[in-house]
Amino acid sequence: AGLGAGGALAYTGAIHNPIFYLILLAGGWETFQRFYNPGAIPPNYYRITPAQRGMIGLGYVGLIGSLALAMDVNERFKKPPEVLVREREAELSWDMR
Repeated sequence: AGLGAGGALAYTGAIHNPIFYLILLAGGWETFQRFYNPGAIPPNYYRITPAQRGMIGLGYVGLIGSLALAMDVNERFKKPPEVLVREREAELSWDMR
């Protein structure tokens, strides 16, 4: 589903980031390998314990939480362009060089 949605976004030109295309290419290759060369996956790739799965899940939840917190902090310090221009002009007017 993700590869299809990414392919649709790439086809319509909605995404202009070259890193997105690299990730899409890597995902396409991985998907191709899973369907047409299933022996390429290491034998113990899917053999993880429930505790390991829980730790991976907690890691993802922690990552999502920290990114949401960082977005909130960033939102508090954002300034509109007019304020940035005004601050820049104020800095230049006080410069005694």
